[in-house]
Amino acid sequence: MNSSAAFALSVVVASVLFWSGIASAQTATISTSLDIGSRGANVITLQTFLASDSTLYPEGLVTGYYGPLTAAAVQRFQCRQAIVCSGTAATTGYGRVGPRTRAALNVAFGGGIDVFAPRITNLVVSTTTNGATLTWFTNESARGTVYFSSSPLPIFEGSASTGAVVGGQVMIEPSVGFSHSLALSGLASNTLYFYAVKSEDASGNVQLTWPSTFRTNP
Repeated sequence: MNSSAAFALSVVVASVLFWSGIASAQTATISTSLDIGSRGANVITLQTFLASDSTLYPEGLVTGYYGPLTAAAVQRFQCRQAIVCSGTAATTGYGRVGPRTRAALNVAFGGGIDVFAPRITNLVVSTTTNGATLTWFTNESARGTVYFSSSPLPIFEGSASTGAVVGGQVMIEPSVGFSHSLALSGLASNTLYFYAVKSEDASGNVQLTWPSTFRTNP
């Protein structure tokens, strides 16, 4: 082999090794919805993810076929992530990898980086003489916090590690979920209160509502 041919070969080999290194550093993700009967590379990725946690998928079979054992493992994951924990694949998506479950799997196992804050919707305040109940929904599993005070709430920008700093009293949900409810008690009657609602997901992404008000009943 002459020197020019040897040089060309070394460049090709080096290029193959370089691109192979990049490929091995990339993380597989699930790119489509899956259900019982599905087959192929996405099922292999799903089963590989689940098999890395024996409490989710004790059988640990990576076959490329989405059968009852895989569906049961998906159900355990959905319950753990507070996505859905009852019903069927047809009625509630329980045991099926739909868009929400797929995103959660990719973040939990695939190394995906979640940079999106949970979106707060349908915020409702119901008042009584000495209390109020705030309910709302988020588009992903999150933990809710309510800040409240009879005087205007101070909100400071905070830092990258702490996020916004809000004054007033604080109520925090004991668990995560998509549906949220926090009851405030011991309030003064016929009094104007200022409040803000925060929802934070497992990645630390936060949505904080702008302060608003409610008045307790006389």
